[in-house]
Amino acid sequence: MTPASQDARPVDDHSYYPQFVPAPPPEMTVGDALRRAVRIAPDRTGLVGFETDPARRWTFAELLSDAEPLAASLLHAFAPGDRVAVCSPNCAEVVLLQFAVALGGLTLVPLNPTLRDRELEYALGHSGASVAFVAAEHRDRGLAELVSSMARRLPLLREVVALPAQLVAWRSRAVGSTLSDVEPGALGQIQYTSGTTGLPKGVLITHRGMTTTAAAFTSRLARPAGGVWINPMPLFHTAGNVLGALGACWQVATHVVLPFKPSRVVEAIVSERADVLSAAPTLLHALVDEFHPQALDLPTLEVVFTGGSTLEPAFVRRVEASFGARLSVIFGMTETCGAALVTSPQDGPTDRQTTAGRPLPYTEIKIVDTESQEIVRCGERGELCVRGARITTGYHDRADETARTIDTDGWLHTGDQASMDDRGYCRIEGRLKELIKSGGENIAPSEIESCLLEHPAVSQTAVVGLPDERWGEIVTAFVVPVGERTPTLAAELLEHCRGTLAPFKLPRRWAFVDELPVTASGKVQRVVLRDRAIGAPDQLERT
Repeated sequence: MTPASQDARPVDDHSYYPQFVPAPPPEMTVGDALRRAVRIAPDRTGLVGFETDPARRWTFAELLSDAEPLAASLLHAFAPGDRVAVCSPNCAEVVLLQFAVALGGLTLVPLNPTLRDRELEYALGHSGASVAFVAAEHRDRGLAELVSSMARRLPLLREVVALPAQLVAWRSRAVGSTLSDVEPGALGQIQYTSGTTGLPKGVLITHRGMTTTAAAFTSRLARPAGGVWINPMPLFHTAGNVLGALGACWQVATHVVLPFKPSRVVEAIVSERADVLSAAPTLLHALVDEFHPQALDLPTLEVVFTGGSTLEPAFVRRVEASFGARLSVIFGMTETCGAALVTSPQDGPTDRQTTAGRPLPYTEIKIVDTESQEIVRCGERGELCVRGARITTGYHDRADETARTIDTDGWLHTGDQASMDDRGYCRIEGRLKELIKSGGENIAPSEIESCLLEHPAVSQTAVVGLPDERWGEIVTAFVVPVGERTPTLAAELLEHCRGTLAPFKLPRRWAFVDELPVTASGKVQRVVLRDRAIGAPDQLERT
C-alpha cells in the first residue's frame, strides 16, 4: 500500500490536486472483481444475509456459482445492455442480482422502495427497464403488485419478479446461455438522484468507475485484506452498492448486508466480529442515542465510515467515543461513485474532525472561482470540481443537464463550495446549488414546491434546507397561504404531500408568511429565508 506521504499535493500553492495514481487503475468489470475475490479466497465467506434469522451465508465461490446462472437466465430473456431494475430494501438477493446483472453485461437500475407511485413509475419508464425485481411488500405496501400494474403503462417493462420468492424459480430459466464479454467502459448502472429541476436524473456509472472506486476507497481505509464489513447502507445508493458491496469484495472481506435497525446492527457487529461498519450520519445518531450514555461494547470494530452530510467535530468525537473506533468521513455524490474526498482512519484527530479528507486516488480535484473559473489559492473558497475515470459519463437522456454539469474538459462541477489546505485536505463550506441533503438523500426543492402548489390553500411557496445535527438538513417550507391560515394548515399540507412524495422529502418545519423575499428579477431569495429561519427557529411550526 502506498504511504500517505507519497500522495499528491496541491500545485504551486493553488487548490489543484493532481491525480494520485499509486498503481495502474484496475481495468476490470464488476464481475471481474467478484472473480478476483474467488481467485484469492474462494472458501472465505463473501456474503451474509443478516436480514433473516438465522442469517444466510455464501462463500465467494458460492456467490459466483449462484450469480452466473442468474446472469445466464437474464441473457436468455434479455440482451446485453438491457435495463434491469431492482426495487427492494437491503437483502442478500439484491447483492446477488447486482453481481448477476454485471456478469451478464446488462445495466442495473437500483430504485428506492420508498419512492411514491409517480416517482417510481417515472424512473422505470425513463430508464427503459425491461424487467423489474421488486420486493413483494415493503412497509405495508404491495410493491410487486404495484409495479405489475405500472407495467401495463410501460411498454418496455416486460416482466416483474417478486423478491425473494420468485427469484430461485426465475434463475432456472437458463438453457445453455453463455455469458457475454463485458468491457470495463460499459454502462454498469443508472442511479436516480434528485436534480435542481425536480425531475430525478439518471446518473450513468461505468464498470470502470465502480471498480476503480472500490480500489481507491479501500486503499484510503488502509485495512488489511479480509475482515468483516457490516453494511446497513441502502443498496440502491452508491454508498451501499459501490463503497459497501464492491468495497468489501475488493477487500476480499465478508460483506454483511441488512436493513437498518439499531439493535440488529449491533447484534451483527458482535456476532460476526466485524471490524468495519458503514452507516449514514442519521444511522449513527440513532445508534448512539439508543445506547446512550454507555459506550458500545464492540471490541473488534476498528473503522466506521460515513458520509452524506457535513459533520460537526463534536459529532465525530461522540461517535468515536461511543464506538471505540476511528471515523472515516466521506464526501461524494452519486456522480463520483459515492466518494471524492475521504479521511483516513490514520489521519490525526483534527483532520478527522474538521475536514472531508483528501481526494481519493485516481481523482483529480480543483477549486475554482465561480466567476472567472480560475483555480483559487489554498485556503480560499470556490466551487469544487472533480475529474477522473471514476466520474459519471453524464445523465441518461439528459444531454442538456450533462453539458451544464460536466464541462468540455471533463470537469464535473459539483455545485459545492469548498476550500483546500496546502496538504490537499479539503473542507466543505456550503453549496452553490439549492439541492437539499437530508439523511444522505438529495432533495430538489422545486419538486416539493410543485406538490405544495397543487393544494388550494397555497398561493406561493419556497422550500429550503435548515442545518440539523442528525439529518444534515431538515426540509423547511415557507408558505404564503390563500386567505386566512387555519390552525391545522401545516398538518393538512403534510398529509397532502404524503400522497405524492417519498417520506424523506416531506417538510418537517413550516413558516407561514405574507410574502416571499425576491430579487429585482423576481427570483426567490432562498438564502434570506434560510437565514431568517436559522435566526428564529422558535417561530417555525413542526410536523
